[in-house]
Amino acid sequence: MRYLLLCSALGLSLTSGLQAAGVSAAATLLLPVRPVTTLPVQGWGTGLTASYFNNGSLAGSPVLKRQDAVVDFRWGTAAPAPELPADNFSVRWEGLLAAPGTGRYRFVAATTDEVRLWVNGKKVLDTWDGRKPTNVDDPTVTLAAGEKVTIKLEYNDAEGNAGIQLQWAGPGQSPQLIPTGNLYPVGSPLTRDPAGPPPVTKAKAVPTPTAAGMAAKSATTTAAKPAVAAKPVAKPAATPAKPAPKAVAQAAPKPAEKVVKAPKPPKPVKAAEPEPTPPADLSGLYTLSVRSTGQPLKVEQGRPATRAEQLAAEAAGQKDVAPQWRIEPAGEGLYRLVLPGSNKVLEVLGSSTSNGAPLSVWTYYSGYNQRWKIEEADKGYYKLTPHHVRKKVLTYGDTLDGGLQQQRYTGEPNQQWKLTAVKEVEEKLPAAAANAPSVGDNKMSVYPNPSNGVLQMAYTLPEAKPLGWVLYNQNGVAVRVSDYRKQPAGAHHQTLDFTALPAGDYYLSLTVGITNTRQLISIRRPGPDTPAASPSVGSTTPGK
Repeated sequence: MRYLLLCSALGLSLTSGLQAAGVSAAATLLLPVRPVTTLPVQGWGTGLTASYFNNGSLAGSPVLKRQDAVVDFRWGTAAPAPELPADNFSVRWEGLLAAPGTGRYRFVAATTDEVRLWVNGKKVLDTWDGRKPTNVDDPTVTLAAGEKVTIKLEYNDAEGNAGIQLQWAGPGQSPQLIPTGNLYPVGSPLTRDPAGPPPVTKAKAVPTPTAAGMAAKSATTTAAKPAVAAKPVAKPAATPAKPAPKAVAQAAPKPAEKVVKAPKPPKPVKAAEPEPTPPADLSGLYTLSVRSTGQPLKVEQGRPATRAEQLAAEAAGQKDVAPQWRIEPAGEGLYRLVLPGSNKVLEVLGSSTSNGAPLSVWTYYSGYNQRWKIEEADKGYYKLTPHHVRKKVLTYGDTLDGGLQQQRYTGEPNQQWKLTAVKEVEEKLPAAAANAPSVGDNKMSVYPNPSNGVLQMAYTLPEAKPLGWVLYNQNGVAVRVSDYRKQPAGAHHQTLDFTALPAGDYYLSLTVGITNTRQLISIRRPGPDTPAASPSVGSTTPGK
């Protein structure tokens, strides 16, 4: 069931109707159609940074990255670009947004597909994974005139007609397209735009040829031609030159005496400052604890501990399991903090630039808010700075202080973290894995199967190889995608949490190198009328 917005009022030719968060079709049709007025353009914006993915879950690296002036597309049944499919693709637009006036703005995504929208760190729209808007959803944000805030829009087209238009309704205004001048790409300064209209790029003037210029050009062309030999002409007799008048001798002035100044003492030469030593590679498995209280870095509440974390706690004689984080290089001297056994990383929620913005974990998509600069702060403690703000750091706070958040760095102990290396433990597969049927050269097994949505995937790698997986529904649409990373040789298993998906049968495809291993899995919810699950089957095919 899709939520419809009046198509004729928006001028979109989408055949299935338009979706506006929090507004039903019936309610929209009863609203009076007000004339569309144009908000004053007071920005110097040039559009948003757009990343296009060839799957429906924003996974992996984008196949196309560009700057879109506005979010106003009507692709229909065609592909957005030659690099992308016509169906099952996704897009992320991000950057900054500046409002022309102070007030409360309502945001509308005119589309029949799934969207998520964050403005200044607040999630204002969310219809992802088939979620329907509720009465509690608040698609409004208070903005100040000219102040730039972060904006991130995610879009997923599964099948059928594709298109989206991002609109806002300012105070006393009807919804309309957010213009280019109010949108800024990633990396734009947060400072306000200068007063006055935005600069206009003038075309270079091409001089119009004049008669004098043409004559000069003709003379130049003629001079360039080889001269034709002419007949010698007798020269007239030279006229004797008149004698030059005698010069009147004048007394030359005496040169002024030069005053010799005492030389200035040489300036002291400063010793060359040593170049900063680049930090050592911090790649590895760690537990992170804050200097102020010693509490571990723990973001995802309710995440079951991995077997490696359990073994590490048992070896240290601890009852509480400290969450582990795998620190991996992310390019440009930055790192990502990965939850072991998953493709989720630590991020600042919604790419917010505000003090107090909460932390979260999300699938890695190379976002600036997912990459961290790790610098030594004091006596073996480190500060972690997200790449999208530069001057704010990871800060510990209890539940009364808003929990983990980003704050401007002041050198406080709750902003400094100790990195304790954890020895890699070769995990032994649980006993249930031995009884689970395995398929493929990598002995892939999934258990329990059927499950309530939380299951284990075990496999073996004879040598280090890149690996990733994709979960497909019965229509062949990818509903979950991992990243594709190289893993060491040996036995592995991952905890996969699919509890957010509806019950039913799915296909889990494991890709190792160029080989795909596919297995049917069933998600069943507990209940007296739960039907029996289909038996697991698997197949191995070379990569397409």
